[in-house]
Amino acid sequence: MPIPSVNNPALVVLSNILPLLGVVLAGWDIYTLLIFYWLETGIIAFWTVMTMAFHKGLETWSFDGPAQRSNGLAAGGAAFVAVHAGFFMAIHLFLMSSLYGGDWPGHLRSPWIFLDTFVIGQKLWPMLALVFLHRAAMFWEDRRADSLTPQIVGLYTRIVVMQIVIIIGAWGAMLLGSGLFGLVLLVSMRAMLDLYWSQILAYVLRVSGKS
Repeated sequence: MPIPSVNNPALVVLSNILPLLGVVLAGWDIYTLLIFYWLETGIIAFWTVMTMAFHKGLETWSFDGPAQRSNGLAAGGAAFVAVHAGFFMAIHLFLMSSLYGGDWPGHLRSPWIFLDTFVIGQKLWPMLALVFLHRAAMFWEDRRADSLTPQIVGLYTRIVVMQIVIIIGAWGAMLLGSGLFGLVLLVSMRAMLDLYWSQILAYVLRVSGKS
């Protein structure tokens, strides 16, 4: 699963091949693959918010940047990120549905229909469960870290960069008729992002002056 702490190239490549197997073996289409990436980002956002809310380190997030941790500040920061990141993710889902979800009419009528259609019907739940459990294990370590900056920067960098990668890759796949080559291109772009995630995160932290 493409998680910032994963730095083993073999694991990264394997985690990115798994969705392709879903295309080949389970008959997923490009939109189902996009939904998987979107749900994966949602899981990461959930555990980032939980980390902020229950952080035990010395430093937390505030509107003025890193600040001395307090319970009220931690809860307020977690609530803000939940609403803010959730807003952008909702827009991403709407745009993806408008652009690529034509073969799935009515799937956004309710959360249950959405989950039943993709998580259960398209059998996304095993991989999503692995992502959830992995992030849950990371939560116990992250909540004791001195600073929350890497987790927050990591979440927003993922939301911005990953969605750009997904949209560009999906556009290319559609130009190629949603063929396997287009899907390989999409997954390859995603794998490259994962492989160089630590360098990307270090660069963002350095530029922002928080490394």
